[in-house]
Amino acid sequence: MSRLCLAVLLAATLLASAMAPANAQSVPPGSYQQSCQDIRNVAGWLKAACRDRSGRWVEANMAISWCAPGNDISNEDGRLVCKTTSSWAERPPQGSYMGTCRDVRMSAGWLKATCQDMKGRWVDTTTAASWCTGRDIANVDGRLTCR
Repeated sequence: MSRLCLAVLLAATLLASAMAPANAQSVPPGSYQQSCQDIRNVAGWLKAACRDRSGRWVEANMAISWCAPGNDISNEDGRLVCKTTSSWAERPPQGSYMGTCRDVRMSAGWLKATCQDMKGRWVDTTTAASWCTGRDIANVDGRLTCR
């Protein structure tokens, strides 16, 4: 092998290693992988280009922690969403918020409700239920908050 070929090979190897992420993190499994590309884990955020209904590629992202292990991450019209695989997971978690909130529901790992603020007004609010695991979910002035 000539010195020129060896130098080109060495340069290509160095370039490839410099372009690779230093701390490449694995991406979670899920059906989204069938209709998304350029999938990556960036500091706990799942990022990808996913096809929408019209076939266009759109940027999508989701915090990986929003989807409990064992649930499916899927592509819905170019959005990454968590699909629970069991019916119990869709039940809203217990918490002190239940005394001052109504229309309480779970949607793809999100706790959604209409809660009273300090002035008695009803306010729509949302939080990721997984953020509050092991802690009380409270209504603080119309906002769902972990305590």
